[in-house]
Amino acid sequence: MAPRRVTLRTSRLVLQPVAPKHAEGLHEATVASRPELLPWMPWAKDPQLERARFMTRDGELRWRASSVFHFAVVEPGTGKVLGVVGLNPEGEGVAELHYWIRSDHAGRGLTTEAARAVVEWGRRVLRLERLTLWAGRGNAASRRVAEKLGFKHVGPLDWEPDGGLGTFPAESYELKL
Repeated sequence: MAPRRVTLRTSRLVLQPVAPKHAEGLHEATVASRPELLPWMPWAKDPQLERARFMTRDGELRWRASSVFHFAVVEPGTGKVLGVVGLNPEGEGVAELHYWIRSDHAGRGLTTEAARAVVEWGRRVLRLERLTLWAGRGNAASRRVAEKLGFKHVGPLDWEPDGGLGTFPAESYELKL
């Protein structure tokens, strides 16, 4: 049975399970952050509102199937969608963490704050014992978030992920909960 879709709150953010109501905000955030996202995210190559709508509907369905748990990062008060933090289960007690935030809100510790809340939710609700993540070797901001969360650098990935500009070398991280 899938865990209940709940809203998480931090001191500066609201984390809502991704839903169709977030599509326009996620599209806007992607377009606003495209230069920074493009090297690492293939979906940033040609952002389209219809794709954001599909992704949010798919996110709801996949939550119910317990195959992904994505949270929209929302600014309280304004309701502005800032990005996504999510967990992709990889097996019993293990999930992959991923995150991104709009460029005009980067550098404020918001990604770390949001990811920390999702990590704690995963530990408590999903009973996760270990998290993995990977980040582009040249993506200093993403690698810094991993380190702030307590992830340990494991080494280079033995494959190259696809980004919007082609493949890129990436580093692997792990966190034991």
